[in-house]
Amino acid sequence: MTSCMKVLVATASSNLQKLICRMLQRSGYVTDEVDSAAAALEAARTSKYEAIVTDMHLPDCCGATLVNAMREAGVATPAILLVEAETPRVREAASLLDATQCLRSPDLDRLGQIIALARSQDETADPTVSREA
Repeated sequence: MTSCMKVLVATASSNLQKLICRMLQRSGYVTDEVDSAAAALEAARTSKYEAIVTDMHLPDCCGATLVNAMREAGVATPAILLVEAETPRVREAASLLDATQCLRSPDLDRLGQIIALARSQDETADPTVSREA
């Protein structure tokens, strides 16, 4: 039996969210959509996801703060930060937060590849480490 490949998408822009979800659904993923960091954190703590895609600009905090809160809550799910510009400073900040990848919003066609890579890396991780709080 195949497990459901579920991705949480947290963005402030409903247009961007719809675009991301359509792309992921065409690639076989099931998506849950939220529009705030608080809702994303709650979903990440209570459901299992293959990946979490978050915008850097959420209405209640930035995506980096969300990833930090997830890690502090024990959520180890791969996180992909959508950024306007992928600078060395942004990549360094993402790395410090244990985000899996930064992705420039215009490069969304790479999203499926990045999630697949994150999944394969996660499968080789220590199986004793819990992905949920």
